[in-house]
Amino acid sequence: MKGSAGQLHDRPIVASAHVELLEVTGPALVLGSTQSFDVVNESKAAELGFDVVRRRSGGGVVILQPHDHVWIDVTVPRGHRLWSDDVERASWWLGDVWCDVLRSADAAGEWRVWREKLVASAPERVVCFASIGPGEVVLGNNKVVGVSQRRTKDAARFQCTVFRSIDVTMYSLLLRDKVPSGLGTALGVGDALDEIAGAAVKQFTTALG
Repeated sequence: MKGSAGQLHDRPIVASAHVELLEVTGPALVLGSTQSFDVVNESKAAELGFDVVRRRSGGGVVILQPHDHVWIDVTVPRGHRLWSDDVERASWWLGDVWCDVLRSADAAGEWRVWREKLVASAPERVVCFASIGPGEVVLGNNKVVGVSQRRTKDAARFQCTVFRSIDVTMYSLLLRDKVPSGLGTALGVGDALDEIAGAAVKQFTTALG
């Protein structure tokens, strides 16, 4: 599915088990559900042609540009065998699937799922990839897969993002404050990105049954 970041984030949640590969048609800076627009250098965003939008899932800022990432939404309806009422544990299984996908591209990598609470200082909470939260995937201690979730009474939508590389310079340009140091430890997957997209959709579809 293709569209602007705003259009894709505003899609209603359909309470059925399904996987969606999403593609933005233009650059965007996406705020978490509770973040203020004050963190954004809006004049620079306008100058560089970035939309500034808010998603309904939690977490920090994510910068999306066409072809620099893989964005996959996975929806789990209440009552499905993969559903969990525990918000932290609910995304662990997604991390396990991502690890399987990433091992197929790099079998030697020390891929693992973060099963602890959110690790982030106050400044690091501003930027999604500067922090590490439950269900996300790390290589060593470096974040590679970001996961946020939006829940209704009927379903949970997990929004997963993997980057070709982390553009720290662009974050520096588009945010008002200094970029948190944690962002510098996040990793992209390089040329394996396109391979990972297809494999992830297939494995998540299989996992959902």
